[in-house]
Amino acid sequence: MGRSTASRLEPLSEAAIVLLTEVSDARSELRIGVRAILSRESDPDNVLSAIYAVYDRLVLLSTATAESLAAVYGDQPLEVEDEMSEEITSRETDVLRMLAEGLVNKEIAARLGISEHTVKFHISSILDKLGASTRAEAVTLGIRRGLIPI
Repeated sequence: MGRSTASRLEPLSEAAIVLLTEVSDARSELRIGVRAILSRESDPDNVLSAIYAVYDRLVLLSTATAESLAAVYGDQPLEVEDEMSEEITSRETDVLRMLAEGLVNKEIAARLGISEHTVKFHISSILDKLGASTRAEAVTLGIRRGLIPI
């Protein structure tokens, strides 16, 4: 994929693309769905690791690509699509992690010293913020977004 080709492509939302290249315009390639950018000379084990990383919805850049981005953009944040309309609060993160442990509302309430009604409120807020429809989906999204350590 050449530089001019990458700028003309539409984003591929569900694609997990690993790019092996010499020179890269990482910002435009990240915008179209590339999730790993490695040197063409990368070790096969590194390429396999990149494939697993993108499958797990992570972004992987070679050191040279990361340093290039840092040099050009410094402290400017990359324009990454914000998947959450609002940030998950620390209390909601606690509740989400307890959901991942398989605790029911009553157990979560006892651990946190709050009412079951408040737990239900937190779970409703978590589902809304993550765009999830079930507790299991919320846990899955929480893991993918790094809210729940595995």
